[in-house]
Amino acid sequence: MHISGSGRFVFIAQGFLAVLLPIWFFIGRGLVGAQLGWLMVVGIIVYGIVVIILLLVPPLISLADADVRAQKAERAWYSTSSCVLWGAILLAALVVPDAADSPPPLDTALTTWTGGAIDHAASRAIFTVLAVVIALGYLATLVLAVAGVVRSRSRSGAPRARS
Repeated sequence: MHISGSGRFVFIAQGFLAVLLPIWFFIGRGLVGAQLGWLMVVGIIVYGIVVIILLLVPPLISLADADVRAQKAERAWYSTSSCVLWGAILLAALVVPDAADSPPPLDTALTTWTGGAIDHAASRAIFTVLAVVIALGYLATLVLAVAGVVRSRSRSGAPRARS
């Protein structure tokens, strides 16, 4: 678990992206052609703060890693899992299903871009796959942040928990 060259970018970007990605997911997708409905209203008010907090947990844990703090760069696998997570969130915003008060679902950005060739069912399927990638990416990022802290503490001679 070495510190990577991209780790510097991840170290700096993770705080900003923890705030910007939820804004993109709930509101920003409207700027690229997606129709906005209840997900925007409920999402930003109810889920937005929770998502921001969840996205800040791994970076805060990784700050307890002495090597990361010293070099101001993240470990290679943590950086990779973070980038996968961020990419999946960016892409998921383009295909997330949304609805209004009327029965037909609102067009996603991808549906709009393709003129309906990729319909709502396909967008929903793509979103489901990306939601799984987001969940696994978040879990990997969280586990790798904890593993980095454990590794740095075991080498530094810090006291270990008794078993």
